[in-house]
Amino acid sequence: MPEDTRNLIDEFKGLPVEEIRRELAHRRRPFATLILNIDYDLNIATIVRSHNAFCGQEIFYLGRRKFNRRGCVGTYHYENITYFEDLEKALAGIPADYTWIGIDNRPGSVPIQEFEWPEKPLLIFGQEQDGLDFLPQLPYHCSQVLKIPHTGSTRSLNVGVAAGIAMYDLSTKRGWL
Repeated sequence: MPEDTRNLIDEFKGLPVEEIRRELAHRRRPFATLILNIDYDLNIATIVRSHNAFCGQEIFYLGRRKFNRRGCVGTYHYENITYFEDLEKALAGIPADYTWIGIDNRPGSVPIQEFEWPEKPLLIFGQEQDGLDFLPQLPYHCSQVLKIPHTGSTRSLNVGVAAGIAMYDLSTKRGWL
C-alpha cells in the first residue's frame, strides 16, 4: 500500500501503512472493542477512529461486514479487525482472557466514574437505538454494564460518543495518556 497522507500525527505522515501498523503494534493497550451491527454506519466509523486514538489491541465486529468507512479517515487500515456473523461465532472466536464490559444506560448499570476497569476489558457497544438489547442475550455475557451519566434532556448519548468517553475513561484510569 502507498504512503498514507490522511489525518495522521506528524511522525506518521508520509509513511507506508505497514510501517504505521508495525509502530502501533508496540503501542497497543490491553483492551478490545466489540461493535454490533449498528444501523447508522457513521457510528461504526466513529468507534473505529476512537479505538485507534486510544490504541486498543483489536476490534471485533458482529453483523454486517460492510460499513461507511469515510468517518474513519483511514484508521481502519491500521486496526486489527475481526468480523463475526453472529454472537455464537463471536463467543467462540473472541479470546477468553477478555472481560466483557457493556456500555449502555440500561437498568442496573454502574456509573462509569465509579468503575474499576479489569486487566483486559472488551468494551461492548450496542446498536444506536436499541443498545445492547439489539441482541437480548448479549448483556448476560457481560461481567458488568456501565452507563455514562449526563444531565441534559436526551435519554442517551450517541453510541460513537459513548465509545470515545469509555475509552478515555479507561485510558485515564490506567495512566496511559
